[in-house]
Amino acid sequence: MQPRGTRFEIPHWPFPRRLPTYAVWLMDYDNNSNIFICGRCCGGKGRQMGVYLSGMLFALGWWMFVDGLSFSSILPDRKVFAGFEDWAPGIVTTLGMIIVCLIDKEALRGSTYDDGIPWRARLFLFVGFAFMAGGFAGSVSVLVVKYVMHDFEPLDSYVGIGTVIQCGLIMLSTAVLWISQESGSDNYLGI
Repeated sequence: MQPRGTRFEIPHWPFPRRLPTYAVWLMDYDNNSNIFICGRCCGGKGRQMGVYLSGMLFALGWWMFVDGLSFSSILPDRKVFAGFEDWAPGIVTTLGMIIVCLIDKEALRGSTYDDGIPWRARLFLFVGFAFMAGGFAGSVSVLVVKYVMHDFEPLDSYVGIGTVIQCGLIMLSTAVLWISQESGSDNYLGI
């Protein structure tokens, strides 16, 4: 097997051609690896960039919500006040993110020493995704019921819009972090 980044000759063509570098990377890819191929195209920093991108998306999501709260508190004639129903979707989505990212990928594949681990890991993965989907659905329903149905101006409904954006960014952050994680017993994130 050729080292990564080199090109091989293909002998059966009438003239010498070389495979592009990305084809060599894909040929090195096997089923036991995880799906994060960008680690190969970005050098050794691909996973680290994924972890940092995930953190930035998570922080941006919560920043959008806090920005909506602070903006709505300085409106001179606000018609709606933020309550716990505005906080709950972000909290539930964050709990879902924590549950999903704590699951070891090796436990999802199964092992020979305990047959009960894969179904438990899959159950917790389902619960984590259910929390995230429930949080996102809750943010959309709060936006529609509390802000859109009462025909508030867009400035008054900025908290609801910020909550939907927050939950979407947290879900995107979870996907990026899940892809960036290595499978293995050490759960090394590459920070």
